[in-house]
Amino acid sequence: MGVVQVFIFILLPFLLMEGEKRFKWMSFFGTVVWCYLIGILIGNLAPKLMNKELTNSLVEVLILLAVPLLLFSLDLKKWMRNTKSTITSFIISLVSISIASVGVSFFFKNDLDEVWKVGGMLVGVYSGGTVNMSAIGKSLAIENETFLLVNAADIFVSSFYMLFVLMAAKKLLSPYFPKFQSSSDNQENTDDDTPFIFKEGLSSLLLSVAVAGSSVGVSFLFFDKLFAPIILMGCTSLGILFSFSSKIRNLKSSFLLGEYLLYVFCIGLGSMCDFREVAVNAPSIIQFVTLVLIIAITLHFLGAKLFKIDFDTAIITNVAAVFGPAFIAPVARTLGNKEIIVTGLTCGLMGYAVGNYLGLGIAQLIKFFLN
Repeated sequence: MGVVQVFIFILLPFLLMEGEKRFKWMSFFGTVVWCYLIGILIGNLAPKLMNKELTNSLVEVLILLAVPLLLFSLDLKKWMRNTKSTITSFIISLVSISIASVGVSFFFKNDLDEVWKVGGMLVGVYSGGTVNMSAIGKSLAIENETFLLVNAADIFVSSFYMLFVLMAAKKLLSPYFPKFQSSSDNQENTDDDTPFIFKEGLSSLLLSVAVAGSSVGVSFLFFDKLFAPIILMGCTSLGILFSFSSKIRNLKSSFLLGEYLLYVFCIGLGSMCDFREVAVNAPSIIQFVTLVLIIAITLHFLGAKLFKIDFDTAIITNVAAVFGPAFIAPVARTLGNKEIIVTGLTCGLMGYAVGNYLGLGIAQLIKFFLN
């Protein structure tokens, strides 16, 4: 049964990606949303078909492999040469989520036993992505039940923001921001049909396995056990370090493989979300997540307005931070601006890079303040 479950998880993203190419209505949300939805449906409608222990183990392995695979493509030097407004907007988003998480934690310190861990997880997910949130949660050894409830609450709450971005944000908010100024620097290859090259993918996967293995080795060397924070920081740091090699950075299939593992990860994580349990047992967590996200988004757009950042840049950098690179293309299509795809993808990768550091740091900061 376990083999069948893994096979289903691996096959489903491929079928969803093909469906997105063939049916225009599927491309409205993008593959990552469909992966979450399918996973949630499986977990809530047919929970007995899933082995949760196997799913949890699969998710943990995918975290270690996906993080470096996604970071290998990061061009940090190029990003630092990016337009001032892009970097400013992205930093505003990181600062906003940090302020929101720390501030809201004070109001829930008596309602949530692991509030500082939850705060760090939310900083991770809303500065990088679900991979960061999961990695931080595992690193901080948060209770598995709390981890699943926070993840389910995040999916539920953030889905409303994504619907707002896709359906109403431009019409309601763009009149209050400067217009996007086209730049030839952004007109790079943004082809969504970049072919997957097996040799490149295999090389990237082997390097990612080496990175994960080295991080585990360092953990055993210094702590004589699997110490999750060290393993996470090792995978993140080595992923960034290898990205400075142009040979590794130009392995385009590295990002494609990392993204595919992210899709599998989303199906697995979605299948562990029991919304009935969230509704009954986690009203405080839903309130916590809702307040953090609303305050962070509000602060971001107020900051963008203050620094006179154009609307397209403001929203794409915020989407990159809150949702990660997988959501950039659907949002860019909605805005009718393909030029910002590169900007969004690069910021999304930066989010993966800084999300783990920032999330762990803010968690410790909240813990310090509350003790």
